[in-house]
Amino acid sequence: MADRALLRGGEESHSFKAEINQLMSIIINSLYSNRDIFVRELISNSADAISKIRFLSLQNSQILGSVPQFEIKIKVDKDNHILHIRDTGIGMTKNDLVNNLGSIAKSGTREFIDKFGTSASIETIGQFGVGFYSSFLVAKTVTVTSKHNDDEQHIWEGSSDNPTAYTIAKDPRGDTLGRGTLISLELKEDALEYLETSKLKELISRYNEFISYPIYLWNSHEVDKEVPVEEEEETAEETLEEEEDLDEDISIKETHEEKPKTKTIKETVWDWERINPNPPLWTRSKSDLSTEDYHRFYKDVLGGYEDPIEYLHFKAEGDVEFTALLYIPSALPFGIWEPSFKSQLKLYVKRVFITDNFDDMIPDYLGFMKGIVDSDDISLNVSREMLQESKTLSVIKKKLVRKIIALLQELADDKENTERWDKFYKVFSTHIKLGVINDSQNKSRLSKLLRFRTAQNPDEFISLEQYVEKMKKDQEDIFYLGGETLESIKSSPLLEGLTKRGYNVILLPEPIDEYTVATLGKYDEKFGFKDISREGIKLSETEEEKLKALSTEYEPVTEYLKNILEDKVSKVEVSNKLAKAPCAILSQTWGYSANMERIMKAQALKDDRYSIPNTGKRVLEINPRHPIIKRLLNLVNDGDTDKATEDVAHVLYDIAVLNSGYSLSEPTHLTGRVNKLMAISLNIDPTAEVEEEVYEEPREEEKPKEENFADEL
Repeated sequence: MADRALLRGGEESHSFKAEINQLMSIIINSLYSNRDIFVRELISNSADAISKIRFLSLQNSQILGSVPQFEIKIKVDKDNHILHIRDTGIGMTKNDLVNNLGSIAKSGTREFIDKFGTSASIETIGQFGVGFYSSFLVAKTVTVTSKHNDDEQHIWEGSSDNPTAYTIAKDPRGDTLGRGTLISLELKEDALEYLETSKLKELISRYNEFISYPIYLWNSHEVDKEVPVEEEEETAEETLEEEEDLDEDISIKETHEEKPKTKTIKETVWDWERINPNPPLWTRSKSDLSTEDYHRFYKDVLGGYEDPIEYLHFKAEGDVEFTALLYIPSALPFGIWEPSFKSQLKLYVKRVFITDNFDDMIPDYLGFMKGIVDSDDISLNVSREMLQESKTLSVIKKKLVRKIIALLQELADDKENTERWDKFYKVFSTHIKLGVINDSQNKSRLSKLLRFRTAQNPDEFISLEQYVEKMKKDQEDIFYLGGETLESIKSSPLLEGLTKRGYNVILLPEPIDEYTVATLGKYDEKFGFKDISREGIKLSETEEEKLKALSTEYEPVTEYLKNILEDKVSKVEVSNKLAKAPCAILSQTWGYSANMERIMKAQALKDDRYSIPNTGKRVLEINPRHPIIKRLLNLVNDGDTDKATEDVAHVLYDIAVLNSGYSLSEPTHLTGRVNKLMAISLNIDPTAEVEEEVYEEPREEEKPKEENFADEL
């Protein structure tokens, strides 16, 4: 830092060009939520200054003069509590210091771009003219020493204790910088942590690691050094050697000249250490990068533990330009189902880290993606800590989602390497289904990524496209059946008749599955979805004719059962879906399936406020080929029905309820009727009373003596 005494005599006092008291207080205390941000702001300003001189040097190389290098150097002075940040940028004239540092919200970078036009090929981020003042978050005094090619070297100084004024003076030391700017921060007592090199390295790596220009930090490290053995140490060693050689032949003499004796010590060396050694990987050409390069970046920068399933590196052009490097992790990120989970993407603007709060830039169902998005076109708010709502964000989001879905489709279509897709779907299938439910714009594209087990081949997953290709010629809808587990669905009586007739049925064991197909409505705009646990499933015309004839034949039974079960069922019909079971329960077309009813009850958590709506009576379907149903037909036709027949009807219904996945409201009724039927089959009177057990009261003398604890106390 320049000695303040150097400013005395030739200094000029100036007042800020604004009602500055309140404004400076807002900037220092309110604009930035995290004071670590001052490192990003000052280094970003330095990078902007270098970009300006670099742009001008492309037109005239002589402009670089004696300072041809483009670099940023950071050094700490712990004794005086000062942090120095030096750049070899364009520097500032006296007028620049007055206009840019003495005027709040006056951006020198914005003025430079306006002067040379927006087509100027420079990488700058400054636009508001307030980033510099973040230095007062940590500094009580800020000194800016700057040298521009068009002026002599000047010193600007401001203090957080007196924000209404600053001083500018010609530097009495002359030109010490050559070109560029040195910012010296005299830190506050509560900000001395920023004098620790470890802290500075962490902040630079977080915010400015990918700035295009090298950033150096004056740092120490230990090296091995060979030094001569001290004379006292050497004498002691020689004495020891003489004692060890007493038994050796004294006639043997050394003929070679002895080398000086040395030892290795650790020495602390101070040097400039580069903090950002490599250019950003995403800015390099894909042809120059290997898979190992991408995987190394994923682990070193994004914190991945295993190699990703796949990565995507692209540059979007058009109305909005940005570069993205995205990865599909091999496992679910920790805490992904927690409400507080944040997106795994990082946003950079012109290689400067802005935020990892990317929730507005990518939908929740793709929140598992890791990566980086870097754009020159995103509008930032004044503090750069948040994004402004703009059309740019929505365009980037739309392009990101489309690119990611296209990548997933490529994985799904890769027949030569199915392991990657199988691994992805095993881990992230729920996210694809959530996308179908929540992303109406991409619902159709996401539906092509869905995979399901089927009744014909429950051990393998197939796509909806593959299902449609193998549908029966007369089949118009995609059949599905949900349940609590895959095994329970496979054993459902509703599958028997359909699979026997050659119809395939999609099996949905996951709670989200039925929501997904319900949201889809139709696949490929042609094929609807039909739940076989609901009434109204229509098969071929031939099957429908058979069903019509059987319905007429079994009308006496259906009418009888309807009368017996009138408080439980809305109708009784002959089924074309059953093969071995005597009957099954279906929900009405507008009602909840058994699986959805179970899911909704679980979500309600037995809280009456969230109980599911009354879905009405159910539909009972009977199997006309089953012996029990045939026997019932004979009994009804012969008028030979009694109380036992009614009990059989109730038992058939209750068992059908259980087999179809519903729950019984009063299971004791079923057990009572089953016990009665077992008694009849064993020739036992079903009305016989259960023999009562006789309990004998113990005699008076056998009663245990009561202990009186009160007496003991």
